[in-house]
Order: sequence, then structure tokens, then C-alpha cells
Amino acid sequence: MKIWKVTLAILCCHILTGTASVSTRYLVSVLPPVEIAFLRYFFGGLALLPFLFLCRTPGLNRLLLLKIAGLGILFFGLFPFLFSWAFVYTTAARGSLVLATMPIWTMLLSKAIGHEAVSTRLVMAIGLTLAGLMIALSDKLLMNPEHGVLFKGELIMLLTALIGAIYAIFSQKILRIVPASAMTPLAMLAGCFCLLPFAINSGIDIHVIALSPQQLWLALYLGVVAGGIAFFLFNWSLTRSTATFNTLFVTLNPVTAIFLGNIFLGEIIKINFIVGLLVVFTGLGIAVKSQIQV
Repeated sequence: MKIWKVTLAILCCHILTGTASVSTRYLVSVLPPVEIAFLRYFFGGLALLPFLFLCRTPGLNRLLLLKIAGLGILFFGLFPFLFSWAFVYTTAARGSLVLATMPIWTMLLSKAIGHEAVSTRLVMAIGLTLAGLMIALSDKLLMNPEHGVLFKGELIMLLTALIGAIYAIFSQKILRIVPASAMTPLAMLAGCFCLLPFAINSGIDIHVIALSPQQLWLALYLGVVAGGIAFFLFNWSLTRSTATFNTLFVTLNPVTAIFLGNIFLGEIIKINFIVGLLVVFTGLGIAVKSQIQV
């Protein structure tokens, strides 16, 4: 498998999840975080469920199902809930920057348990992408959150990044046996059904009925496109590259959000964003080169 195909899949994945930041930031004003988390992966899991039956998975057994369910509860249950909750207490820029530390934790954990070697190029790539992101968001990082305790949202998002790193590392072994088209819907539905009692308790039935058609379509987009399709691509690429390489592209999430803000909200793109973007893509280019087998 050529690294360029994997890179394209990861690019699409993180651009789509970047649109999730904008969607979540909007929906969190009308739905509690636990309900957004449930709806996102319920819709995404249902959309991908037919592929589970179309694809043959002879290696799927009870132990693997339990492992998939555990990872699903972690990544498609706890992760999106914390992701949504963090934006209640912090700005989109701050939250995105903290989430972009995911490749650091992935690299450190992978190195600690011996899953992958850490090259100098990869460390340089991580440093450049984070530096570029800080430059791109520099005019927004000083903005104060509208609600809550100082740094509460950032701490929540840091925990979110750690959970993402754990999932990326430990799902790779399962994905060598179970295809992404089967694992993704199973993990998603396990995660969202774990959240179901909390969603019911918060009044999801009343809140969903009260949504406008535009809000409901946005929730469907968040689930099917920015959820199901995006994380199928993420799981697919995990079987063809390292976990650190995959998570490195999370820096594209806030970049996508800023572009969308310019297109749909008329937000001004400043020179610091252009400079930061160039640095980010320089770092990603170095990461891609580090994956090419000579």
C-alpha cells in the first residue's frame, strides 16, 4: 500500500472531523454534550452497519467482540462526550490546540510499550505541526472562554487527547484481524449505547423533537459524515501506518474549522493563520517522508 493513499485517507478523515468542531460548537448550545455524543455515533454506527454484514469476518469471536466493545466505549462513548463537554468551558481555538497534542501522547505511549520506534523526523514533524498551529491560532488563544473555571475546558480536552491516543494504539492489533468496515460500526454502537441511559436521563427525546430541521440535518451530518465515514477512514489507515502518524494529522481539525468560519461566517483570515498553515504542512510533509520506505 502506497503511503500516499494512506495519507489521503487520513487527510480526509481529519478534515471531516474538523467540521465536527464547528458542528459541535453550534449544537452544544441546544443539546447537552452527552446527547450530542450519543447522536453522533448512533447515526454513524447505523450508517455503517450494513457493511458489517456485507464483509466476511471469520476471525470475529467473543473475545474480540469484548475488546471492540471496550475500545468503542472508550473512544465512541467517553471521547465524544468529553470533546463536547470541553467546548462548554473553553474556546474552539484553545480546545483544538490541546486536542492537537494527541500525537505526543501517542508517540510516548507507543514508545513506552514498544509498539513503534520514534524517529528524529517524526519528533520534528510533531514539533513543527504544533508550532504552526500555535502561530495559526495566536490571535484567538488569548480570548477568554465565555463560561466556567479557568483551564477546566483545556484539562477536559487533554483527557480527550489521551483517550484518543490509547484507542489509536490498542485498536491496531484488532484491526489486523477484523476489517475497519466491521470494527467501526461495532465500536461506535457499543460506545453510543453506553451513553444511552445518560442521554435518556437528560431528556434526549424532548430535546430531539424540539430541534429545527436545520439542527437535525446538522446532527445527521455530524453522525454519518463527520462520524461514520471519518472514523472508518481513521481505522482503515491505522492498519497501514503507525498510530503516531495517524494522529499527527489531527492538527487539520482547527485549520478546517477556521476555513469554514471564513466561508460561512465571514470570519477574517489573518496573516498569522497563513504563516502557521505553511508551518503545519511543512511538518506533515516531513512526517509523510519519514513513512516512505526507501
